[in-house]
Amino acid sequence: MTITCIAAWALALLLLPLLILLWATESREQRARRWRREGLTQQAVADRLGCSRTTVRRLLA
Repeated sequence: MTITCIAAWALALLLLPLLILLWATESREQRARRWRREGLTQQAVADRLGCSRTTVRRLLA
């Protein structure tokens, strides 16, 4: 294993808790907005959040 490979693995392991923390603290509204920016439809966002399309529309308003 090369130094570069070891460094990449170390960086990934150090960043993983930070990414989990950021994901866990993201609100429903933030998730909905991010998914819409990524191109998902309101219905697809609703399915992911487990709510109605009307709720998603209100979150995005």
